[in-house]
Amino acid sequence: MNKNKQTSFKEEIRRSLVVHALAPCILSIVVLVLAFTVIGMGIITAKNKKSCREFSDFFSQVSEAYLKEADSIGESIDLGEFQNSVSYRVDIVSEIYEFLNTQNLRGDYYLFDQNRDVVFSTGQDPIIIQYIQNRLSMICRDEDKTELRFMYDSYNLNRTSSPLYIAFRKISDENGQWGYGGFVISAGSFNDYLGNQELSIVITNGFYRIFSENGLAFENDRGKLDEKLRDGSGIKWHKGRCYYISSTQLKEKTEIIAFSDCTAFMQLIIISFAIVIVLSVTMVITIQISAKTISRDKTEMIGQLAQALGQVEKGDLDVTLDIQGNDEFEVISKSFNMMLGSLRHLISRHQQLAQENMTATVQAMESQFNPHFLFNTLESIRYMIKFEPKAAEKMIVSLARLLRYSIQNERDTVELREELEFVDRYLQIMLYRYGDRLKYKICIEQQDQMVTVPKMILQPLVENSIKYGFREDNGLEIIIEGELLQDRLEIRIKDNGCGIEEGLLNSLRENLKSRLNRSEHIGLYNVHRRILLVYGVDWGIRLESRQGEGTTVFLTIPVNNNDPDEEFMIIRGE
Repeated sequence: MNKNKQTSFKEEIRRSLVVHALAPCILSIVVLVLAFTVIGMGIITAKNKKSCREFSDFFSQVSEAYLKEADSIGESIDLGEFQNSVSYRVDIVSEIYEFLNTQNLRGDYYLFDQNRDVVFSTGQDPIIIQYIQNRLSMICRDEDKTELRFMYDSYNLNRTSSPLYIAFRKISDENGQWGYGGFVISAGSFNDYLGNQELSIVITNGFYRIFSENGLAFENDRGKLDEKLRDGSGIKWHKGRCYYISSTQLKEKTEIIAFSDCTAFMQLIIISFAIVIVLSVTMVITIQISAKTISRDKTEMIGQLAQALGQVEKGDLDVTLDIQGNDEFEVISKSFNMMLGSLRHLISRHQQLAQENMTATVQAMESQFNPHFLFNTLESIRYMIKFEPKAAEKMIVSLARLLRYSIQNERDTVELREELEFVDRYLQIMLYRYGDRLKYKICIEQQDQMVTVPKMILQPLVENSIKYGFREDNGLEIIIEGELLQDRLEIRIKDNGCGIEEGLLNSLRENLKSRLNRSEHIGLYNVHRRILLVYGVDWGIRLESRQGEGTTVFLTIPVNNNDPDEEFMIIRGE
């Protein structure tokens, strides 16, 4: 397997679009569904626990109130007098009824003698009386046991009566007579309270017998709470439905269990995840198709540009780009065609006119925008589209403006301000390529920027500094300075690059004096030659350099000629 196998740019764009478009969308949907699930379950859990806690407190208050009253009656009642004195009996019974009438949940009071015969009761259910009599025998066998709490679920009696909560205590009077007194609260008394709850409240005893009537849906075939619902809390399934369960332990092994039916919510969550899966699959397919189309179209445009530039590099200027994208690529295509058209036009004129026709020579030199720079810039844009699409967009706009500026032939001279703006755009594009390794400053006073200079006269010098002065170890810093000195403008382009070896520096100085360029430094020679042609032999560029320290290019032109057309006429007259 070839580990160095390269992935095509087209495939890289497609994968990038899929990853960067698909992953955030799916992740956002999943996060929303999970957030909805967590928040929904949080609300259900909080409401369940709150209801369980509130009912537990309510149940404890009711049971404790009845037991406290049973203690109070037991401590004050005289069984002998209660049985023999009508007035005493009336007072005690009135006190009992007065207490019962003040309670939120109505119960019944039962009073038994030591033989467990009924002395008095507010209820007349014989089954309940018999059940209590049987349970009271436990206190008789244990002389130390004075209090009795238990639940009576009536399961073995085929539910012929309502389940009960019973609180009794052993009582005795001063004459040595003793018996039992206490209250019985029917489960039906809790129905009104439980009916106001939005969830099911189940009360069980130590044997998991269900006391509350609304808990019958959770019992097994033995009348007890289903085994799967007994231990712990959380989400549990029962008979095809989903419940959230929480519980509270009370005295005498009494347990309050709250059931919140969250079946509909769980179904909604399952449906939501199903929708997420369907949407994800749909998005994957859609984005795959879109990414494939976009990558094909965009790489096709870049391929056309690269192919056209390759032909230009070989000297074929009969190239035409036809890119219809309604975007920056279309702008580059039009600018490229205009540039080549201008080049072809200038070359044609150059072939027709005599070599000494100064105007044609100047225009040809001015229009020599470096195809290598354009090719390298487009290659950089090609790879920036993947990693920095916004930066690539800015770089394309800057390049389009450079091309537009370079092919505008209405004027041969411009204000220095416009030329500096052109150089600034060029350096901005270079910054995209070299990053922090390249730095530059433009230090020219605003009033000095109004001077008229030949068009495209600074960019070749800056490009030359980058091309020959760049050092990989320390990078490169370019400083462009300028000032008006009486009747001339002096511009200095300094860099801290690798400098020029002394022999080569002398050769370049000699080459600038020649009528034909014999070196690779086309930019330096063209700028110097154009200044000579326009302003005369007293003006041009001068080189100063020290190897390892940097290079400075001095460019000097006069400022007393404000009519460039007249100047060109004088030169042609010569």
